[in-house]
Amino acid sequence: MTLLIRNTMVLRDAQSAPEDATDILIEGATIAAIGRDLPVPPGAEVIDGTNRIALPGFVNAHTHSNESFEQGFYDAMPLEVWLAWKYPPFAVPRLPERVHYLRTMLLAIECVRSGVTMVQDDLINGLADPAAFDGSAAAYHDIGLRASITVSMSDKPPLASMLWTDDFLAPDLAEDLSKARALTWDEHLALFRRHHARWNGAGQDRLRVILGPIGPQWCSDRLLAEVAALSVAEGIPVHTHTLESKIHTVQAQQFYGRPMVEHLAALGVLTPHFALNHAVWLTDPEIELIATHGSSITHNPMSNLKLGCGIARIPALRAAGVPIGIGTDGTSTSDRADMFRSLALAAILHRVADLDPSTWPDAADAFEMATLGGARTAGRAAEVGRLEPGRKADLMLVDRHDYGLIPLKAPLSQLVYGVNSDAVQSVIVDGRIVMADRRLTQVDETALKAEIAEEAARYLRDHVPVMEAVARRYDGYWRRTHLRAAATIVPASHAPVRLPCGCTPAATIHTCARLD
Repeated sequence: MTLLIRNTMVLRDAQSAPEDATDILIEGATIAAIGRDLPVPPGAEVIDGTNRIALPGFVNAHTHSNESFEQGFYDAMPLEVWLAWKYPPFAVPRLPERVHYLRTMLLAIECVRSGVTMVQDDLINGLADPAAFDGSAAAYHDIGLRASITVSMSDKPPLASMLWTDDFLAPDLAEDLSKARALTWDEHLALFRRHHARWNGAGQDRLRVILGPIGPQWCSDRLLAEVAALSVAEGIPVHTHTLESKIHTVQAQQFYGRPMVEHLAALGVLTPHFALNHAVWLTDPEIELIATHGSSITHNPMSNLKLGCGIARIPALRAAGVPIGIGTDGTSTSDRADMFRSLALAAILHRVADLDPSTWPDAADAFEMATLGGARTAGRAAEVGRLEPGRKADLMLVDRHDYGLIPLKAPLSQLVYGVNSDAVQSVIVDGRIVMADRRLTQVDETALKAEIAEEAARYLRDHVPVMEAVARRYDGYWRRTHLRAAATIVPASHAPVRLPCGCTPAATIHTCARLD
C-alpha cells in the first residue's frame, strides 16, 4: 500500500524545526520520502494534510492492560496497599481469553486515540495463564498497534518478599501465605518460550514478546541471572519494576545488604536491553551504574504521584545520559491511557524539586521521551520515534485548528502543554491507517465498546467484591509496613519526595519527627 500525505506541517522529532506545506510518502510499512511537492505514485492513496500536523507516534513505554477494568477505583493508597487491592492473594480471578482480549482492547483504543503507535505492555499474569497472554496479544494484533508484551515472572513465595511480618502480619494470614506456590525460574522461562514462539514477530513484526521479571524483590537471583543471560544471548528486552516505592529500597537493604541497582549490576542484569520502570528512589551511584551499563528508564509521573511514590530523578538521569521513555502506567493507578496527560506532567513536574530552571525538562525534552526515548527503552530506536525516510511509518496527524493550537506560534510546545487527545485525528502504524478522522479502521469500535462495557460490568459484579473482601484482610499489614518504611533511613532518603512534615532533607540523611 502506498500513502501520500499532502501539504501538511511536519515535526520530524523534538529537535527539528516545523516544516510547513510538506509531503510524506509512505510505501508499505516505511517512510519513503519527506519533502515538498512530491509526485503522486500510481495507485497511491492521497491524504489531505492541509489542516494537520504530522508528528511521530507516541510510545507508551510502560502500562498494564490487565488493569483496564479498574480505572479510577482506588484512591489515597500507597503502592503496596493498592497492590493488595488490585492483586489480592488467592483472589485474582481466572478469566476467559475473550475477557483478556476485551480488557486489553479497552486500553489499546484509548492509546490509539491519544496518538500512541506503540505500547510496552507489562502484562501482569500472576496465574501464568496462557489465555491472558493470547487474548492481550490478539487485541494488539487486531487493532493494528505495535506492541512489546512482557511475560511476567516472579518465583519468590509471597512471604519471602515481605517485611516485618512478625510485627505486623496476623498469624492466620501468614499461615495462608505460607501455602502459596510460585512457579520456578525454569517454569517461567518455559512459559516465555511458549509465548515467544507463538507471538513474537506476529503482525509483520509489530508484536514482540519480551522478558518481564516483575521486580527484583519478587524474583530470585537465579531467575534474574537466567533472564539476563537469555536477554544478552538473543537481544530480548527486559522490562522490570525497580525502586518504585521507598519500601523497595528497604527491601534491598534487608535482602541484599546493598542498594538495589548495585545488586542488579553484580548479577549482570544491567545491560542496554534492560529497562527499569519508575526508578524513583535512586542514589547518585545507582544513576551512574545505570548510565555506565547503558540501561534505560520508563518514567510514569501520573501513577507515581497518585500512589505517593515520589518524583523520579529525571533531571539527574538526563544529565547522566540515561535513555528515558514515558508511560501512562496501568489505568488502575493513572486512570486513563492518555499519553497527553503523562506528556505534560513529565515536563512540568520536575520544576517543584529544583528552583534552578536550567535543570528543568522542557516541552522538547518531554516530547523526545514520549517518542524516541520510549523507542529506546523497547529496543526499537532504529525503527520508530522520529519521522525520516527509511524508518517505520508510525505517526499521527493532529488537528491544526484544535483550540489549544490557536494561534499557532510554537507547535511543539503547544502540543505538549495546550492540547489533549481530542486533537489527534488520524493514526498510522506500520504504514496502515488505524484511525482516520477519529474513526478506528481495523476494528468495529461500536460493537467492541458494547461488549467491553458488558464484560466490565460482569467483572465488577462477580469478581471485585470477592477481591476487595480479601484485600481488607491484608490492608492493615501493608499500611503499617508503608509507614515503617517511610521512617527508615536508606541511602536514597534524599530522593526528591515531598514529605508531609515539611522537614528539609540534609544530604542523604533525613529524620522526620512525625515518624519517630
